[in-house]
Amino acid sequence: MTTPESRRMVEVYRKRAKRYDLTSNRLYLIGQRTMAYKHLALGQLALRPGDTVVDAGCGTGHNLPLLAEAVGPAGRVIGVDLTDSMLERAEERVGRAGLRQVSLVQADLTSYEYPAEVNGIIACFSLTLISDYARIIERGYRALGPKGRWVVLDYRLPGWWPERLIPALAPVIAPFGGDLSMVHRRPWEAVERGAARHRVLTRYGGWVYVSTGEAAGDRP
Repeated sequence: MTTPESRRMVEVYRKRAKRYDLTSNRLYLIGQRTMAYKHLALGQLALRPGDTVVDAGCGTGHNLPLLAEAVGPAGRVIGVDLTDSMLERAEERVGRAGLRQVSLVQADLTSYEYPAEVNGIIACFSLTLISDYARIIERGYRALGPKGRWVVLDYRLPGWWPERLIPALAPVIAPFGGDLSMVHRRPWEAVERGAARHRVLTRYGGWVYVSTGEAAGDRP
């Protein structure tokens, strides 16, 4: 939490934590199917029972029960987030579900130390908020075991959106701690650079994408 960007994010999400899930659900009013996109992204991880997976920017923990189900009681799920208030909500969710294979870590993703031989890393609607997203993705690849997968679910500016209308997006981005510089960030390209195999799926008219990079090697 040493950079101005990370301090701003902590301030924003401390204020949003209590109502984050409720306000996120409002996206359904404009046709977004956030949980459907998350299920799609989680499926790209191709997790097996006993695997270790990191949820990078886990927020209030929506993904954690689904990841825990995928890896089973012998697996390991690590939820990482920058903001204490968001992790408190995630902890409540984990406790209610009795997910003993889930642990939570408060950390800046740009310096988070991954465990060795991770089978999967997923970041849902978090990396575009971080200017140093490429470093996060690169560090994640170094931690992935053979055939491990890096999956990013996020927003991007579709090719059909007119350049002159980019300023109109500012009021939509600001409540999430971002600014217009976000529209020029391209995490899916960083995922592709580190991958032996890569694919991108798009939804919601190109505004939403799932980028999946598979590490090299043979998985036992």
